[in-house]
Amino acid sequence: MENKNIIDKRGKKTEKIDKILRNKKFQIIFAAVVLFVVVIAYVSYVNVKDKDKQVTLSDGKELTSQIQDVLGKIKGVGDVKVLIVYDGGEQLEIASKVDKRTDRVEDEGRVTEIIEETTTPILTNGNEPLVIGTKRAKIDGVVVVAKGGDNPKVKVAIMQALSTLLKIEYNCINVFGME
Repeated sequence: MENKNIIDKRGKKTEKIDKILRNKKFQIIFAAVVLFVVVIAYVSYVNVKDKDKQVTLSDGKELTSQIQDVLGKIKGVGDVKVLIVYDGGEQLEIASKVDKRTDRVEDEGRVTEIIEETTTPILTNGNEPLVIGTKRAKIDGVVVVAKGGDNPKVKVAIMQALSTLLKIEYNCINVFGME
């Protein structure tokens, strides 16, 4: 007899859980929470992955100095000066949420769906936008003046080094000999 009561109690609990799971409001809230967790996980993954790819320097002068040190060690390159030209400045990546609203309009047997998206920034407690990262300014071009820069082999070595270090195309790099 005791076993019968236990089974009945479990059966009632299962019915209550099933009723809750079938509730549309619960399903919508649950889906929103799952979507939120997935978006946060994705943003975190992308930020970690992108940080590995970017040069971790805070100042363009520091980057220029490091590049001059590296280029100066290439065989055939003596004294070297580097100028990097940027397109704009560093950009902040702001966290935002996207709200979608779908309206269905039925007219004479035709159904039209109107989808409206609204993007709003996520604010911190101090009413400031939540910054999730920064994006380095795009490099427009690099000019190098180096002793040995007239030598074609040295010129190619410098261009290869800059293309690898800065992830730019060869046509963005100009190398000249130094007096």
